[in-house]
Amino acid sequence: MNDITIFCGGFKGALLGFCGSLLYERNYEELRPLGGRLLVPEGYYQSLRLIPPLMGAELSVTSDLTGESVKYWLTNTSGHPGRAVYVPLVNNADGVVLSRDRALGIAETILKHNQRHPDNPVFVIGDDVYEGAYLSPSLAPQPIGALTGRDLDNESLGRMSDYTLTVTTPSKTFAYPTSRIAFAATTNPTLRAAVGHYRTLYSHGRVPQVNELTAAAAICLTPQDWIDGWNRQCNDRLATVQADISNINTALGFEAFRLNRPQAGWYAALQVSPSLFTNEIRSAVDVFSVLLHYGEGKQDSGIALLPGELFGYRYRPDGANNMFVLRANIAVGLDVLREFTARLRDCAYVLRDRGAQVERYAKRRARSVADVDKVVTGLRY
Repeated sequence: MNDITIFCGGFKGALLGFCGSLLYERNYEELRPLGGRLLVPEGYYQSLRLIPPLMGAELSVTSDLTGESVKYWLTNTSGHPGRAVYVPLVNNADGVVLSRDRALGIAETILKHNQRHPDNPVFVIGDDVYEGAYLSPSLAPQPIGALTGRDLDNESLGRMSDYTLTVTTPSKTFAYPTSRIAFAATTNPTLRAAVGHYRTLYSHGRVPQVNELTAAAAICLTPQDWIDGWNRQCNDRLATVQADISNINTALGFEAFRLNRPQAGWYAALQVSPSLFTNEIRSAVDVFSVLLHYGEGKQDSGIALLPGELFGYRYRPDGANNMFVLRANIAVGLDVLREFTARLRDCAYVLRDRGAQVERYAKRRARSVADVDKVVTGLRY
């Protein structure tokens, strides 16, 4: 229990403490940002876009978080202080889980690097908030912070928990989204003390006892059969949505939409074909605007999804990412999901009939709120 630090502010509260610990250099009253680096996979938790840059750090986005990609990144950022890797047990935007093989590869790379460079180790923040929200009973994801050198047949490498802050909350798997409490664990006393300092600094340590107790109770006392039931229900709803989307594609005569089936979590990545649009649509931010405003002001129309650019995805017409990516919420009622696919069908037919007109209207509406073109041009992560 002494390894656990409790935060209000949920995962973001723990992330602020973690980033403050690694990305600032403190010499008594003097505090300066180190200009650190944080490696994240495509589909990362979108709040990562905001917090590290507040402290002078930058994100490095990789299409596939593996031991090899971590090794490549460590080589390219050698000499940078304050480096860390964000390792989600379940990727936020597409629901891909951290398999044991992939976790072992990442752990081996990090532990070997830290053994060679004890004065400039790389740290990890393990995002385990979707632990248990698995859509297949055969899945066995591997939390990164639980691995040791023994798992790699080399005990001298030590423990990942000495370099990892593992964070969980009751808000997702345990269906308690109004609880903004995070439990963060590490066996590194220096990291724990530093995280605790910034927890106090950001006033994330003043957790009302009733909130702490109810959060702990949700994690410890929620019956497993409840969680299994929620997961089965989510799986059934996904199957319905995928069948609806398949029917839409058949009616249109091409694959306009593709919903990649998530392995876990609350969200799924919806891929949208550029063939639905004119060449004036160049990003998922543009697609977001079109889906939201395809009814041109008509009530009972519009689809609200988050554009993939918020999660590190980029549309590359000549590359592997040749479809627009948006994040869809699947933790809603079946009636909402059926309405979603019905509107998706309506949108596709509207675009086929008067796509250019709708695109102009949607982009005009979006630009009335913000300079969308400049926002997209200025994207870095």
